[in-house]
Amino acid sequence: MKFEIEYTGVAEDRQLIYRAEEHSFDTEPVENDINFDIVLNKLNLTTIDDNKVVQVWGGCGLTAWMKSNCEVPKSRKGVLKVVDDLEIGVGSYRVNREELPVHVNIQTGWVCIGNPVKLGNTVEFINNCIAVIDDDNEFVALWLKPQSLPQL
Repeated sequence: MKFEIEYTGVAEDRQLIYRAEEHSFDTEPVENDINFDIVLNKLNLTTIDDNKVVQVWGGCGLTAWMKSNCEVPKSRKGVLKVVDDLEIGVGSYRVNREELPVHVNIQTGWVCIGNPVKLGNTVEFINNCIAVIDDDNEFVALWLKPQSLPQL
């Protein structure tokens, strides 16, 4: 699956939250008018017009063994789009065949799904949600900083 970054200086104005009792992420306000979802592990990235990713939601249990000192990459604000010609209204498409590792830096509050050290192009496409896309326009990592994390 291919992605495209457009730097606009503005990210989607949504709040990222982690619901500890549900072991899940969510963004508020919720977007209901969707084209399709991109699935990363058990997390959904919701797209709207022009395949623009505007929402993150879904399961992601966080445990003590995921603790890490990984550092969030520098990024600029903009738009993350899915470039592949995917059918609208079908439901969801998987980014990866295998589960990606999850790393949690409890000191900074950042969670990384994917490879925390591989370099690529970065974009903050929703407040406190950063995607890393490599030079082949493929997904590397998703960095998330919810308003708060559970005790690990």
